[in-house]
Amino acid sequence: MKYTIHNFHEIAPELLPKLAEIHMGDHGLLSELGYPFVERYFEIVYKNKQVVAVYAQNDETGELIGYNIAAPEPAALTGQLTSDRAWFIKQIIKAAFTRPLAIVQLVVSSLTIRTQMQNEADAIESLYLTINPNYRGMGMGGTLQRGLFEAVRAAGYKRIVGSVEISNQASLKMCLSNGFTITKTFREGKYTRHRIEKIL
Repeated sequence: MKYTIHNFHEIAPELLPKLAEIHMGDHGLLSELGYPFVERYFEIVYKNKQVVAVYAQNDETGELIGYNIAAPEPAALTGQLTSDRAWFIKQIIKAAFTRPLAIVQLVVSSLTIRTQMQNEADAIESLYLTINPNYRGMGMGGTLQRGLFEAVRAAGYKRIVGSVEISNQASLKMCLSNGFTITKTFREGKYTRHRIEKIL
């Protein structure tokens, strides 16, 4: 299979909904909140020039393989979900009836990420790495992660940090094999996560 890793900000905007669909296969909080939140988040990421991100695309079919997103201020991205108040209130009300535990977790996670990147001017946080189910088991996660490392170095960062659920052994193994180390383990509502770091 031939593929190319691209700068996320160069993606055709009409492909953002497809990335959002791929993300719905991720079992994290954003996908638990529902597709409208995921789609809006990707629109925010696409427009935010502080974000450093890459995506992979199959050269032969054009199919999207996956992506890896990093940002120096994760809370600023999620905070923008509330910029359209009418939309946000409507979606929160819907989610409160259909996924009330996700709303509780949203509050807890929002408070947690607000303080995670304080005094970390030389670092950027890896937020999401998701692979299209059609390409899982092919090593594309590690490939995209290494692609992100190159982009982050080019942007001038010295470290990349992130959080991985302790139950996600496949992701943890990949991150450790790509040079991350575990710096601490912490609770974030229903999640127990390892905080990881890589010196670039």
